[in-house]
Amino acid sequence: MALLHTPTALVYAVLLLLSSTLVASIQYCHTGADFCFAATQQHNTSSDSHDVYLTISATPSRNGGWIGVGFGREMKGSLMFIIYEDRESRSLITSVRSASGHVMPKVLEDVEDQVSVLQATVSDNKYLAEFICYSCWSPDVEVKGLSPYIFAGNREQSFHSADKYSSLMYHEFKGKVWGNMTVDTEDTTENSAPSIQGDEIIGIASDSPDSPKKPKGFFTPVRVHGTIMTISFMGLYFAGSVAIRSPVVRAFKYHWMIQAGASVLALGNGLYMFLRSTHFGPHKIIGLTILCSLIIQAAAGYKHHIDFVKIRRQTIFTLVHRWLGRGILLFGTMNVGVGMYYRKWSTLGLFTWFVIWCIEIAGYGYVLLQHQRRQSQQRGHAIPKEDLEEIADAEVFDIGGDLDDDEDGVEDSVHPHTLFLT
Repeated sequence: MALLHTPTALVYAVLLLLSSTLVASIQYCHTGADFCFAATQQHNTSSDSHDVYLTISATPSRNGGWIGVGFGREMKGSLMFIIYEDRESRSLITSVRSASGHVMPKVLEDVEDQVSVLQATVSDNKYLAEFICYSCWSPDVEVKGLSPYIFAGNREQSFHSADKYSSLMYHEFKGKVWGNMTVDTEDTTENSAPSIQGDEIIGIASDSPDSPKKPKGFFTPVRVHGTIMTISFMGLYFAGSVAIRSPVVRAFKYHWMIQAGASVLALGNGLYMFLRSTHFGPHKIIGLTILCSLIIQAAAGYKHHIDFVKIRRQTIFTLVHRWLGRGILLFGTMNVGVGMYYRKWSTLGLFTWFVIWCIEIAGYGYVLLQHQRRQSQQRGHAIPKEDLEEIADAEVFDIGGDLDDDEDGVEDSVHPHTLFLT
């Protein structure tokens, strides 16, 4: 009878051993990103400390992408384990990094004594990496009995000829979880990382032990920044660009007043966001380039005005002011959409922006075309004396049209209603 129950006893013994590992492990699976990580701490008798075993599993996208898990409650000072595939060699790259803030993590050199890679494999539909971090856990890192973990990833980046130093694109998703790591497994000297158990969430606290943050409200720095830049580029700059081409005598005055106000808003708000930034992605790089261009474009416009008052014709500064302004208007309004994309606006919101952007660009093109037609129709018309006096009072000046070839004849061949800034 005892012999009949021996296999059953062995099965129960195995299940008991497995259950010990399950209790000691935490596991988190991120919905929608197709990745999980599991961690457990084990007492190391030789060092009389606690080692952390970490397993990361991910389903790669069409491009591959990268996934990272870190020990800590924020990027600053966190020990991060990042994995991505070298598409050429079909090998999984593991990179251990840390960061001084919300910036690109830097590779940690000479960490072989602290971190070992137990496994790093790639299959058709799975990345799997296992790490051991020696003496990486103690009760001192816990908050109310819970240990913090951060995670992030980008599923769109593709890596070719990759190594552990490869640059990472800005994360598409991120998060922080808290897990109960206080249950010890038995002392062991064997390398045994926890296995991923389906898509279960194990040992993860439903509530964060961090003090609850006060609601940010609507007027956060990012929202204020987006509102100001939208008003500046898709409102004021567009209006000022149209004003200089409109058939009114005081077009120049309306133009520079509107553009000056927009520039003050854009430069001031852009400088504020630059000073508080801790990382620079495509949106910020484009924005900084536009802000620097604004200063050059304004200086070129002022220089053109001074020269035109003296010599009454276009110069190289005219062309710089005109074409740089058009580029700023185009890329500035486009960057509004890029910022909305990175802030995870809905498809409807992005579509609405795109429709408005197309209308503005088409409207600006129509205004340019009408201006060129007026110039062509009014060439050779004499300027009445009373109009010349009114023009002088209004400080109107001309930077010409795209079709002007004879710059020396501007003063003698232009109608007062064509004296506008591009």
